[in-house]
Amino acid sequence: MEGKKKPSKRGDERKFKRTPLRFGTDEPAHVGMGIRLSTTGVFITANRPIFKKGSRIVVEFKTPGGPITVSAVVRHCKNIAPQLAGPGQNGMGVEFVSPPPELVEYLGSL
Repeated sequence: MEGKKKPSKRGDERKFKRTPLRFGTDEPAHVGMGIRLSTTGVFITANRPIFKKGSRIVVEFKTPGGPITVSAVVRHCKNIAPQLAGPGQNGMGVEFVSPPPELVEYLGSL
């Protein structure tokens, strides 16, 4: 087998960029950083809070055109003890629920 890539389960390529964002359950009250971005979801790095798998949250991206908010579902989470975690290890992977076109365009442009 010659260096064949496995097909992606996601269907959308992830970009390894850093973008500031806010998140929360009812409103985006907590600060985080998006580090693995796609038009279908993002990995949010944050020390606290880390929501459980299946939780519904809202995510607000700070874009040059102003904030864009999207609903999301937590698909996986990593919650490592602070003394053991390195930068960008704690956080959660979220999948967007019906992302608005302006968010898809913004994330596609990064």
